[in-house]
Amino acid sequence: MTLYIGLILTFCCGFFIINMISAKFSLTEKIGLSFPVGMAVETIAMIIIDLIGIKFSVASLLSIQVIILLGISIPLILKERSNITNSIGISAKTAFSGTNLVWLVFVIAIIYFEYMNFYRCIYLPTYDNDSLSAFDTIGYVSAMEHTYKGLSLFDKNYIIDINRPGSIITYAPFVQLSYAYVYTLGAETSKIIPALMYLSFLIAFYGVTKRNTTKTAAAIATFFIIMAPDMTLFSSHSMTNVMHAAFASLGIIYVFTFIKNHEKKDLYISGILLGANMWCRTEGLVFIIAAFTVLFIYAIRGKKYRSFIIFASISVLPALFWFIFLKINNMYSENVAIISIFWDTEKINTILLNFLELLTSTYYYGWTFILFPIMLIASIWFMIKKKDSPVFLALFFVALFFYMLMLYHIDYKWDSIDNVLSYSAKRFMYCFIPLAWYYSCTCYPAKFLFSKLDNLLSLPQKRR
Repeated sequence: MTLYIGLILTFCCGFFIINMISAKFSLTEKIGLSFPVGMAVETIAMIIIDLIGIKFSVASLLSIQVIILLGISIPLILKERSNITNSIGISAKTAFSGTNLVWLVFVIAIIYFEYMNFYRCIYLPTYDNDSLSAFDTIGYVSAMEHTYKGLSLFDKNYIIDINRPGSIITYAPFVQLSYAYVYTLGAETSKIIPALMYLSFLIAFYGVTKRNTTKTAAAIATFFIIMAPDMTLFSSHSMTNVMHAAFASLGIIYVFTFIKNHEKKDLYISGILLGANMWCRTEGLVFIIAAFTVLFIYAIRGKKYRSFIIFASISVLPALFWFIFLKINNMYSENVAIISIFWDTEKINTILLNFLELLTSTYYYGWTFILFPIMLIASIWFMIKKKDSPVFLALFFVALFFYMLMLYHIDYKWDSIDNVLSYSAKRFMYCFIPLAWYYSCTCYPAKFLFSKLDNLLSLPQKRR
């Protein structure tokens, strides 16, 4: 019972935060974003109380949730945001407006496949090596020892090589702390976290995509994300990759939505999501760099520096706080970054060839990176005619370039570059699957075709 109360409070916390930003988000966006945002806020709060010496317990964790909810409720009341209930009612009425048979078929398919995936995630215990040696184990031990900074697993006397290159001691803490949260509340397994995170991601992705294209296109794109074999497989594991992909991809999509529609609510939620992206995995820095690059150009051209500063503050704050936490508690691992400028032709070729092999593999990503370049080529003419925007492509390729540059500047002391590219980089590419499908259904040719399709399918309704 305590676990369910904690999960509900987490959802409510995220829901209130989103409504504090704006009550005008669609109902699907609010439902989809609430749990991931609430969990990110809760894990940050856990690090804060741990830093000041308050132990993890049912009382302390539920108390900070209630405090956060009360803190958010006050500004909502003062700003007269009572229209939240009305906006929910309006969103609920419009959620099924303009439906057609194709949309319905894909929505039913999404529900069916996600139900099976959710059940599989909850049913199967944690068994993957990375989780057993790091994420799930750290979360469980944190719950048992009521702390993160003083964890016995981080004691050099217990694990001699805990400060080795690539050590778990400096892993970004979102997943471990979210597991510690549910274990503290009495969960027998941590699998409810990846299950709810992936479900929430699908709902949020559908919601934000629907704002920029037709409902049918949004449903089809969401369906084909589930059809990406490797990503769906790992969504039922206890690892970080799919949860990180949810934060990173949605954050980039909301950056583009802000530039397109100029609504500050999208900028604020993108800052939160990209901040959580790096709170989940340190490599998420590449998505913040991509957003910084595009938003900085946008700020210069429009002389809107305030928006850029707000976004930068929100997105960087969690990572900055984490690095301070590591420094204060002397938690470190040996450096693996090569800071100097160098040229290694063999290393470059290895990275490029591995990425080419990965991106053309339907076994890992389905048809994602087969359709994406086709839609990109189909959009070139419309970008020249300024009917389509190249901004989203800039976000996509800048992030991909900086990730490859990051891989190039790593000194592979703990593992071979081939293994990292074959396993870790393969899973990092999950972040680009939603981005590729988003672009494939929102570029001008796709929107034009889907709008014609929706009009055709809705003709019988209009005749009545």
